[in-house]
Amino acid sequence: MPFSIKLFAALLTVITISLYVGISRLVTLAERAEDTYYYPFWYIWIISLLINAATMLFLIFPLSLFVDRVLASMKMMGTGTRLIYVIVAYLLLGTGCGFLFAIFVFRMDAFQHSGQYSYVLMITFVYLLWQFILIWISKQRKRVS
Repeated sequence: MPFSIKLFAALLTVITISLYVGISRLVTLAERAEDTYYYPFWYIWIISLLINAATMLFLIFPLSLFVDRVLASMKMMGTGTRLIYVIVAYLLLGTGCGFLFAIFVFRMDAFQHSGQYSYVLMITFVYLLWQFILIWISKQRKRVS
């Protein structure tokens, strides 16, 4: 997979996940309690963007380059087999990145918190989805040209 597509997919993943987090944490005016401060959407989005960018650029992106090299060196028969190997590899990548994230953030309490595993796993699969979408778009553009 071309490096530029992987990098653009990483950028789109960070933006997509940050928008999701910003929208899901947003409290409408009708639901707000009196005398309670709520963070504005832009603040939630920027903080989420920074956290997701750090997770993507320092954990998922570099390790995905390694995983893609390992996958490229394997001899696989058929696209179905390759798809299964890619999904399993990214599942292991997401789990491993979630574990590394927990070690760096929670230190000795890495196994007492489980929310980061599903969050990092979700980021990993959104990243894989964006890669598939961008590869498909690039193939369609080459076919038209």
